Amino acid sequence: MTAARCTHCGSVLTITGCPGQLPLLDPYRDGRQWGTRAQLSHHLGYDVTPAMLNNWRQRDGLERCRIGREVYSPVAQAASIEAAKRLAMEDGGRGRARRLDPSLVAAA
Repeated sequence: MTAARCTHCGSVLTITGCPGQLPLLDPYRDGRQWGTRAQLSHHLGYDVTPAMLNNWRQRDGLERCRIGREVYSPVAQAASIEAAKRLAMEDGGRGRARRLDPSLVAAA
């Protein structure tokens, strides 16, 4: 029997649902919210995948913070990278059109 997976981020579903829908953390208590790949994927929109977030960490310098076995990244920085990628696509760049929550861009 295979475990059920979230259709959005691919995480294995638990009794409480998808781990990507858990509350974000503020590990440094500086007001910045941090989340796992699954959490960022859920917060940034249906077309942002955990694989895209891995690429942003490698190519665009998305910060990371390891807490236990999980790796967290700041939501505001991920939102600004997403906005830059989306704008680059609209200006003739490569890739697919993306949707972004305007409140996250304003926070970035």
